[in-house]
Amino acid sequence: MTSLTTPLSDDELDQLTEFLDSLPSPTAMNIERMDGFFCALAVGPELVMPSESWPHVIGGESAEHGPAFDSMEQAQTIMGMFTRHWNSIARTLERGDIYVPIVLVDDNGQALGNEWAKGFMHGVGLRAASWQTFLHDEERAGAITPMMALAYENDPNPETRFESPSPEKRTELLQMMTAGIVQMYRYFTPMRTQPVASTFVRGEPKTGRNEPCPCGSGKKYKQCCLTRTH
Repeated sequence: MTSLTTPLSDDELDQLTEFLDSLPSPTAMNIERMDGFFCALAVGPELVMPSESWPHVIGGESAEHGPAFDSMEQAQTIMGMFTRHWNSIARTLERGDIYVPIVLVDDNGQALGNEWAKGFMHGVGLRAASWQTFLHDEERAGAITPMMALAYENDPNPETRFESPSPEKRTELLQMMTAGIVQMYRYFTPMRTQPVASTFVRGEPKTGRNEPCPCGSGKKYKQCCLTRTH
């Protein structure tokens, strides 16, 4: 049996990527944005349960925009992969290792990092009040600057807009982003009193119609993902 702390294989990352790309909601995250989102939740000062973060990943909870699972087995597989990816980020940082973000490349083979940075800032926004002390710390807040520079690149709001960096500067920002993850994780460690992650899925292999849905919505399975399997 695969442990819920086992990192995803390349094939599993491809499977999760395909699932996210199939979601109908225009605000659903792709694999890069989801990785940045989870990373912000892992390094941040407060516990955010997977059941709370899930709607942000899929772009809503409604039947229209929710995930259309082919079966309960697929639902459990997908939720298990979400859990393992969340946990692998947390465990990497917990060990003091460097976490390397999932950054996709464009048609020219260049890693841009904008989606990852937007996901990270989305995660920060989920606990904005708890991040204020860090954001106003003149000595340490620079760790989040590369995320902001890429998240708000060419932003329509002139107050938050960052200009597009040169290819060389972008590479530097991506490297700084990786270092910033570690710095922020260490900064918030004293404030982190609970485990970073919990599971999306139940321990049992099957879920009854009247049991809680494994997606963590809090609804009964028959009122949630079961309605999307038919």
